[in-house]
Amino acid sequence: MGASYGIKFWGTRGLISSPRKDTAIYGGNTTCMQIVYKDHLIIVDTGFGACNLGEKLMQQILTHQAKLQIHIFYTHFHWDHIQGLPFFHPIYFPSTTLNIYSPLPVNVAHQNLDQLFDGSYSPFSGLSSMASTININEFSKAVMLDGLMVSFCPVDHANKDENAHCFALKFQAPTGESIVIATDHEARDNKKNEDLINFAKGATILVHDAQFTPAEYSSRQGWGHSTMQSALKNGIAAQAERVLLTHHHPHRSDEEITRTLHEFKEIAEFKSISFDFAKELAHYEAVRNNIKRTA
Repeated sequence: MGASYGIKFWGTRGLISSPRKDTAIYGGNTTCMQIVYKDHLIIVDTGFGACNLGEKLMQQILTHQAKLQIHIFYTHFHWDHIQGLPFFHPIYFPSTTLNIYSPLPVNVAHQNLDQLFDGSYSPFSGLSSMASTININEFSKAVMLDGLMVSFCPVDHANKDENAHCFALKFQAPTGESIVIATDHEARDNKKNEDLINFAKGATILVHDAQFTPAEYSSRQGWGHSTMQSALKNGIAAQAERVLLTHHHPHRSDEEITRTLHEFKEIAEFKSISFDFAKELAHYEAVRNNIKRTA
């Protein structure tokens, strides 16, 4: 499939954006990913990273008068995964169609996103006031996009409210390559973690939450985020070809992440797997046994 299938990161931070000089390499925007598949516009989550993606797409609207069909898949609706939607400029053009997907009921997903456009907090009067056409879909089974199969699996994000559950997403190409995204998952010894490992079995790329160090995690158990080590162990258990660690802690500097990467490369347990810390604006191609990254 070559360069026709992969993932590009527009936001890699968790919790809050942290744009600083010392986060320029790995990125300071909150979570947003783009699945690169043929000519389709597929987005996972719209943290503040979606703002820069929107600016890129504006060139197609303004220069080429393009009518954009955009598919947005949400892992869940916490602020750092949705807050960029009002600043995603294609939403203001009637030539844009947003097809939004979530395993949650349509009314719940709509209510969660509608808050971003509430007149109390913004100069808008609800999501329906946007000029674009917005279709919200509940997908209770796999969605097919031109042969790309999208499925989901509940993950452990320490939330007992069934309307606030978090989900891992799998994008499987017709030729077998797959990208699994498991952000906001706490990799601990329970059934949800076992289910995720099975869900991600043999993934070409596994994108995994890795917000904490073990020292940080010791006082944050049950918060719904993994340690870097646990994320890699999940990758090994799932026999993923490559693991990309993301949802970086907002206080984590480039220097710290790079140092940790080099340290992990020397740990015997992790020598059996290819891995990296996800970098904002980097594009990772999903090619079996030949996984590449291009800036």
